[in-house]
Amino acid sequence: SVRFSETSVLIITDRATKEELQHRWYSKAERSYLRADFSRHVSATRYKLSTVPTTLIGQEDLYDCVGMERFLSQEVYIHTVERRRQHLRTILAAQNRLRLLNMPNDEHLSRISERNSEWTITRARNIATQYWTTLKI
Repeated sequence: SVRFSETSVLIITDRATKEELQHRWYSKAERSYLRADFSRHVSATRYKLSTVPTTLIGQEDLYDCVGMERFLSQEVYIHTVERRRQHLRTILAAQNRLRLLNMPNDEHLSRISERNSEWTITRARNIATQYWTTLKI
């Protein structure tokens, strides 16, 4: 569930130099490479899962799937993106309503967020159950 802090601490630091920033973050080229590499990995895994008989798919192949489940099916990916978008719209609309009424209520927003996030908990539980059953983790 989402929790909102009553107070926040902001620490102002000196601006980082270009060299410091280059060492702290992936470069644009590195990010591009990582995205392309992940995309290739997803495509290869998707192809393997769709062409190799289930009986020949080993544990290592399934371990490769952990964390990329939503990318292995276009339907699941589209559904996940839409659910996330709807979740964000719902929270922002509630936040805007409360702001217009001049009634800030973080607990109310937290409850709305929790209710709207139940599907992700169910999905994660189902995925974990499938891995547990299949891989005997």
